[in-house]
Amino acid sequence: MRVFQRRTLPEERADAGTPPAPQIRRARPLAALGLACVMVLGTVPLAAQADEHLTPGPTVYADPNSPTGYTGHFVYYNPDATSVRFVADILLRNWDDLSDTTVYQPSEYFPGLMRGGGALDVEMTDAGDGYWVIDVPLAAGANQYWFYVNNNTSLWVTDPANSPIYAPDGLTGTARRAFNKVFVPYDAEKQNFGPLAARQIELPREDSDKGTWSYVELPGVPPLNGIPRTVGVYLPPDYDPNRAEPYKTIYMQHGGGQDQSDWMNMGNVPVIMDNLLDDGTTEPAVVITTNTNYLGGAGNQAVLGDAYPNLRNVVIPFVEANYNVSTKAIDRAFAGLSAGSFVTQNLIRDDADQFAYYGPWSGGASVPTTTPDLLYPYIHYGAGAWDFGLPNPNTVANLDNFGFIENTTVAGAHDFNAWNQLFSIWARDYLWHPEAFIQDEIGQLKDNVAATSLNKGNKNALTVKLDQALTLIGKGKSVEALEVLDGYTTQVADFVANGKVTEEEAAGLTALADQITANLSHWLD
Repeated sequence: MRVFQRRTLPEERADAGTPPAPQIRRARPLAALGLACVMVLGTVPLAAQADEHLTPGPTVYADPNSPTGYTGHFVYYNPDATSVRFVADILLRNWDDLSDTTVYQPSEYFPGLMRGGGALDVEMTDAGDGYWVIDVPLAAGANQYWFYVNNNTSLWVTDPANSPIYAPDGLTGTARRAFNKVFVPYDAEKQNFGPLAARQIELPREDSDKGTWSYVELPGVPPLNGIPRTVGVYLPPDYDPNRAEPYKTIYMQHGGGQDQSDWMNMGNVPVIMDNLLDDGTTEPAVVITTNTNYLGGAGNQAVLGDAYPNLRNVVIPFVEANYNVSTKAIDRAFAGLSAGSFVTQNLIRDDADQFAYYGPWSGGASVPTTTPDLLYPYIHYGAGAWDFGLPNPNTVANLDNFGFIENTTVAGAHDFNAWNQLFSIWARDYLWHPEAFIQDEIGQLKDNVAATSLNKGNKNALTVKLDQALTLIGKGKSVEALEVLDGYTTQVADFVANGKVTEEEAAGLTALADQITANLSHWLD
């Protein structure tokens, strides 16, 4: 049995009042509570959760009658409510068959379905004495939910028994979109789908090392209504302020109706980073979440270097002065979702090599091919398959002719079902991995070599050099890779001089090699 609890601050429970001891039990029992409760989020000990099915907060329990193997039991306490709606981005679509346009209910789960169908919006059952309850089948990963009280859909009500930790200078009232999360395990027999199994990267691990995160006051920008502005800061496990090798930095930007809170809470960045580090599949990094409202304007597209001046002049200098992080652009990354994708793409347009790695997600593809220095950064576009912000693949493919750009589509819509996956993929497979962006160009060069009239031996000599260069790039040995690429282009020139390939063929063998050479050379110390 695995139990996960997060500490709830006293002020996070205040807005719902203090519930009386539950007495009325009109809600359906949790399968007689004979099943193991595998994950609990809230402040009540497991024994109390097992005794009282009206304990406020979410409980996820193994359920043989659930199509996913697990059911989420949600209890909301509000003695003043006359109606409560449970809302969660848990409607399902068929990721295994994208031609299927059906939106499925959670109760209709079968292997191949993934969250991405939008929000389930259902009335909770009035259990009396101010308690509202609902039971819903849930699938693996971090699931998000919120409440509408008295049919007020303008106010996304936070679960006071399982509240996110909001930034003190963040959004409030109807401006705030409340995303509460509940973690659900993977049932290999019932869920039986690889992409859902992969969502286990979002689940807290009982025995792994944990990083820390908090909101840190940001000097240099005006307070908001007298409240100092903050950045969210994640420090990896065993962060060492005196480590000889400075840490890399990842800057994360929120979307509309969000703030610096969301990537740290529903975006699940701390948990995902902890797990990737536990797996040894990413590098320790300091993660910074920022608020668009204090970054400054997007700048004049005709003027370079003027977008989001407080990011350049306040946030980055503050981080690099107060944390043991690298000051080199090659060790910086920036990603954003939705409106944050526009921020990300504006940064690329404004100063492409201010960061080496970018992740513009769920905001289309708007970077011009004429962007200065577009050849240097590594850009990872992405979105959910059912996302209205899905980048046009042809646009991204065309951009790839002018830089090193990848595109990932995941199961999800314009929601954190997609964004959690994109962060996991980016941090694991793309961040600090230039070879992940260059391998397509190496593959194209090998195809071009194969298409020439060179004999087998000469083709092999060129192909071996290309493979060797990619391997060296993957090992972080850019200088050695550049030497191999120089040998490759020299050999192509020799083939031209000897009449073995034409000038036109040689251009197809060297143009991309020259782009790779320019890219790698740019980032050398």
